[in-house]
Amino acid sequence: MEKNYIYDKNIWLTGASSGIGLEIAKSLAEFKTNLILSSRNIEKLTKAAATISGKAKVYAFPMDVSLTKSINETFEFLSSEVGFPDILINNAGIYEEKAFIDTSYEDFEKIINTNLRSAFDATQCVLPAMLEAGGGTVVNIISITALQPFKYSSIYSASKAALLSMMQCIREEVRKHNIKIINIIPGATATNIWSDNVLAKKQNVMSSPRDIADLVVATLKLCNSNTSMLEDIIIRPQIGDFRN
Repeated sequence: MEKNYIYDKNIWLTGASSGIGLEIAKSLAEFKTNLILSSRNIEKLTKAAATISGKAKVYAFPMDVSLTKSINETFEFLSSEVGFPDILINNAGIYEEKAFIDTSYEDFEKIINTNLRSAFDATQCVLPAMLEAGGGTVVNIISITALQPFKYSSIYSASKAALLSMMQCIREEVRKHNIKIINIIPGATATNIWSDNVLAKKQNVMSSPRDIADLVVATLKLCNSNTSMLEDIIIRPQIGDFRN
């Protein structure tokens, strides 16, 4: 396999134990790289890492993405054990379908901390080294809810819209330093954020996690360019968006 931008990089992937994150990990493992996987559940993360095979060296570092301290400690440890990440993939996220009037402050805080603050913290960890190295890439898994409203998704949508906006602003600050900020914006994807009932009815018309993983890999392959950058990429089911 020919060398490309992914080759021989340190790649830090959050939310790596299931769904889109696990499929991204499996796809990236095909390349000679250091693949650093993080997730909250160490047992689940270890089992997921054991299913990944390929040319990559795979490392598992448990981390609670909702806690700044956990992210900072994990970053310091992985940096000393493996090296500073050349590529960060902010994938960790949670979803809860609930009417706004039924949403508690605890719900709000949990979703914002996991979906937004975790990406803020992880990106703040990696950017200094990327600036010093003169380049790097941050990929963010957003959601179509960042661009259009869906009922019963107010806080989730807010977290993803804020993440998109924050990363677009960071991009303008760091593009002159050859740092690429890429936002992947999926529509409905067949992962366990959906209930079993919804998956049974709709899975065949959703995007698959593998579709998203293939897009991430294809995007990273194109990062060798010093003159062009992919920025915000929407991928949606062929039939369009829907909610049950």
